[in-house]
Amino acid sequence: MSLIKITDLKKDYLSGDIITPVLRGLNFAIEKGEFVSIMGPSGSGKSTLMHILGFLDTLTTGKYVFDERDVSTLSDEELAAMRRDKVGFVFQAFNLLPRASALENVMMPLAYTTVTKTERLERAQKLLGAVGLEHRLNNSPSQLSGGEKQRVAIARSLVNNPDVIFADEPTGNLDSKSGLQVMKILQELNEQGHTIILVTHERYTAEHAKRIIQLKDGVIISDGAVDSRQFAGENGELRK
Repeated sequence: MSLIKITDLKKDYLSGDIITPVLRGLNFAIEKGEFVSIMGPSGSGKSTLMHILGFLDTLTTGKYVFDERDVSTLSDEELAAMRRDKVGFVFQAFNLLPRASALENVMMPLAYTTVTKTERLERAQKLLGAVGLEHRLNNSPSQLSGGEKQRVAIARSLVNNPDVIFADEPTGNLDSKSGLQVMKILQELNEQGHTIILVTHERYTAEHAKRIIQLKDGVIISDGAVDSRQFAGENGELRK
């Protein structure tokens, strides 16, 4: 059974009497455990699509089924619970709290859950160790490099053990070495069974996934497996 199934999805934005179509009837499915890139130039609709898939925006017409639930039938409270429990986000701008430590940033999504403080601390420490930042637990974002900030963001995205991780241009603010280190972490997470959906405008970055859905002007122009997949190495290099 598909984790995500999209049928004839359309998204329009209304400004006064002017209707601007952004997504024009998309159809695709994503299985549990896939690593999919949604690729396209600026204005193609890829970020809008990610916001809909991540319960941050709503579709205009069509159908979105997530884990066998029709998203359009969910209340605002149910959508908020889905965002909290089912998905994790990694953004280009990191979106870390500037005055909180790395540890506190990773713990943040658990603040409104029933998880005990002790378990929050244990989960955050474990995840920061998993992304190689066990020595940065008490550092604030201003004391971290761009690559380290993004690794904190990845750890934060995992703290709720989500069904899917959305990575929106996660290497956009990074140098090439740091970008490859981030892509390596995402590839390893996928190998461990996590579903990853990567949004990018760069084919080079998209080819770290196993499948690319390419958008242009709000429609899918191609959808298929990556022929020559890129693999990120341990130290920010490409692995043969």
